[in-house]
Amino acid sequence: MNLFKYFRISAAMLIAMFVAATAQAQIEWTSGEVTLSFRTVTANGNYAPKHVLAVWVEDESGFVKSRLVRANNRKQYLYTWIAASNYNEMDAVTGATISSHQSHTVVWDCTDLEGTEVPDGTYTIHIEFTEKHAQGPLYAINFIKGGEEQHLTPFDQANFKDVQLDFIPETTGIELQELENTLSIFPNPCDGLFTIDKLPTETEKIIIVDNSGKEIRTWDRNEIKNSESLQVDLRHLSSGIYMLRLNTKGQSISRKLIKN
Repeated sequence: MNLFKYFRISAAMLIAMFVAATAQAQIEWTSGEVTLSFRTVTANGNYAPKHVLAVWVEDESGFVKSRLVRANNRKQYLYTWIAASNYNEMDAVTGATISSHQSHTVVWDCTDLEGTEVPDGTYTIHIEFTEKHAQGPLYAINFIKGGEEQHLTPFDQANFKDVQLDFIPETTGIELQELENTLSIFPNPCDGLFTIDKLPTETEKIIIVDNSGKEIRTWDRNEIKNSESLQVDLRHLSSGIYMLRLNTKGQSISRKLIKN
C-alpha cells in the first residue's frame, strides 16, 4: 500500500469516527417519568364487559416495553400487542382478565427492557383491549421525551375516555435537585386546600394549571417574596389532577396536586 493511499484511508476512518462521535454527542437522555391515565368503554363484544387489555410503549424503531397486560387465557386475541411485543411482559404490571370497564393509570420510568434509560425523542403509548375472539379497539398517543414537560389531554374517543398523559422530566443540577427534595406539599391528596412548604428563597413564579393546561392561579416574585410557605385553595374546583410549576433560577420544578 503506498503512503498516499494509507493516509487517505486513515483520514476517511478518522472522519467516520468523528461523525459517529458527533452524532452520539447530539443524542440526549433526560431522566423522567410518564403517567398515563384513561378509561375504557365497551365495544359490545361477545364477552362484554369482560375484556383483556394491554398497554405498551414504542419508539420509531418499534417495541420498547409493555406496561400493563391484563389477561388470563385469551391474551392471544390482543393481536396488535402480540405483533409488537411477541408476548413480552417483562417489567409490566400483569393480572387477570378484567370483569368490567374502568379507569387505569400506568407509569413508565423511561427505561427499556434492560433497565437502561431510553434516549430523548418521540414515543408512542398504545392501548388495546378486546371483548371477543377478534381484534378489538386500539388507541395511541404520542409524546416527546426531552427537557420540557408534556401535558396532554386529547379528545375522547368511542372506547377510550378521560385520557391524560404527563411527562415530567427530572430537574438537573445538584443544587436544584436539593431544592426539589426539600419542597413539601401537604396534604396531598386532599379536599383542595394544599400547603406548599419550604419554598426556595429565589422562587420567581408559581403557576397552577388544570388538566387542559389552563392556568388556574399564578403567584409572581413579589407575592412570594420572603415566604417560606404558601397555601393553595382549589376547593372550588372539580376533583382531579392539577399541576404546580415552580420557577427558580431559570429552571422549573413540577409537582402533581391531587384533589379528591
